[in-house]
Amino acid sequence: MWYRSLGFKLIFAVGAVMAVVFAVFFYGTLQTQSRETLDEMVRSVHLASEIVRRSLRYDMLQYQPERLHRAIDTIGGHERIEKVRIFNAMGKIIYSSHKAEMGTYLDKTAEQCYACHTRERPFERLDTSERTRIFLSEAGYRVLGMINPIYNEPDCFSGSCHVHPPDQKVLGVLDIDVSLEGMDRALERMRTHMFLLAMCAVAAIAAVLVILIHRFLNRPLHHLLQGIERVGAGDLSTPIVVHSGDEIGALATSFNIMTERLRVSERELRESEAKYRSLFENDPNPIFVLDLETFHILDVNIRAVETYGYSREEFLGMSFLDLAEERDARKIQELATQACIFLPRVRHRRKSGDHLYVNIHSCPRLHLGRDVIIANIADITDRVQTEAQLIQAAKMATLGEMSAGVAHELNQPLNAIRIGCEFFLKKMRRGEAIDADTMAKVATQMVEQVERASNIINHLREFGRKSDAFEMEPVDINRPIQNVFTVLGQQLRLRQIRVELDLAQGLPPVLGVANRLEQVFLNLVMNARDAMEERRHRGEGEAEAEEMMLHIRTFQEGDRVVVEVRDTGTGIPEGVRERIFEPFFTTKEVGRGTGLGLSISYGIVKECGGSIEVHSEEGRGTTFRLTLPACREPEDWAGLRAV
Repeated sequence: MWYRSLGFKLIFAVGAVMAVVFAVFFYGTLQTQSRETLDEMVRSVHLASEIVRRSLRYDMLQYQPERLHRAIDTIGGHERIEKVRIFNAMGKIIYSSHKAEMGTYLDKTAEQCYACHTRERPFERLDTSERTRIFLSEAGYRVLGMINPIYNEPDCFSGSCHVHPPDQKVLGVLDIDVSLEGMDRALERMRTHMFLLAMCAVAAIAAVLVILIHRFLNRPLHHLLQGIERVGAGDLSTPIVVHSGDEIGALATSFNIMTERLRVSERELRESEAKYRSLFENDPNPIFVLDLETFHILDVNIRAVETYGYSREEFLGMSFLDLAEERDARKIQELATQACIFLPRVRHRRKSGDHLYVNIHSCPRLHLGRDVIIANIADITDRVQTEAQLIQAAKMATLGEMSAGVAHELNQPLNAIRIGCEFFLKKMRRGEAIDADTMAKVATQMVEQVERASNIINHLREFGRKSDAFEMEPVDINRPIQNVFTVLGQQLRLRQIRVELDLAQGLPPVLGVANRLEQVFLNLVMNARDAMEERRHRGEGEAEAEEMMLHIRTFQEGDRVVVEVRDTGTGIPEGVRERIFEPFFTTKEVGRGTGLGLSISYGIVKECGGSIEVHSEEGRGTTFRLTLPACREPEDWAGLRAV
């Protein structure tokens, strides 16, 4: 609205200030003029009163009443003189231009008498201001009254015609009332003229202000506002034309500089956004932009659409947590908002219901003025499947290597069963009766051997089963260690390898897959077996007679479970010690090793969030130290780690 504009406010403020200034100025001027005019009028009336008194002095000395009356009537007939009268010291009106008053008395409390008789003893001498009074006439206009005492002078009381004693100071008073109507009208006309002059001056100054403000303020501000509106609408190409070098001109120049910088920044931002969008869309991995608080999907690239099967619109209506299983979703929600994290081997779900395995690398960022999480997804499904196949192949190779030991383990229960069966056949052929106790004892032993063979076969079948890393569950680390000796215990005894198991009881479980952990310990035990046999075969003297021993120890160290596997084999040469976990690297002769055992064991331990170290002294033996995080709760996932 116009009345909210800066120009109107300035004009109104300046006009109000000028009006107040002019009002104060003219009021003071009028008051001063009125006071000076009245003072001049008082002086004039006093002079006139003195002239009248002196003019009538001779007639009063000669006591000529007729001449006094004529003089007073003549003076009182003037248009500005309201009344002229003379009254004696007793208040009796002796002469008056109004005949009806003659002979009457005035009260001492009357305004004509009040100036002299305010005290018990009258004043004899009065200043001009004290002898003056202003009052309203019956017609409503002001009247100036002037009293002039008539003193008892020597030529008055010494004359033969007078009877006044010499000690009487005042003989009477001359009272003249002069109309102030003309003066008041003149002052009113002056007041009106000055008011009109002030209004004209205010109007003229306001008009000049309007022109100046419009020229130097409103028009430049209007251009500046138009420029701001253009910038607000996105138009950064039209500068503001600068016509002046004042502050508004400097402001317009600064605004043009700001607009130019905005234009450059906008161009750089578009280029950066185009570059970002190109990198975002052409990245080979799926990328998600997530809300920092709700994990709601804000944006995805084309690769995410292709990998997961959801359209972009479907993604924008989903939460990133909906893609993962509940356990992984909780961990993502807890850790992803705090810092950059790396989450390996997370299982996600496609739109079709199939699962894929991914590594997630996410970081909280400020993106386009908003707190978000940018998650880069690496699809490792093929790698996980390949690793699973490789692990399975290694299991089969391990089972092949254990075939002799497995055959021997099965031969013992089979022989026991055969002996029992031959015993029953022999008794039947001879027609001999078998007492109940003997039959029960033989049958019981046969059943025990069948169960033993069945357990061995079931264990081999369970070990050979293809496992998934996502089948992780709390596992007692002692159980897979003990299971190793179900199929290798007898074989190690036959090879004169003494096994010492120092397994601590009451250890907290670790998170892993039981048959995969068994595969780790099976690989370590078989490597220890081969190393000790190799040392015996190539050793001499004391080396041949030295006892071969395999020592396995478990214990807790802080919040981690530690397993140490120590042998008395040949040890690992220092030159190859750093390569033992490389795939397909082996120091065994051709046909005795695949080079996958330790590399697969290393990967399985890492899947469980643990570590594996080796300490070896050539010719003295080797110790493998496995450290796994303890699992206090089934929901713990030891594989999460911040980066």
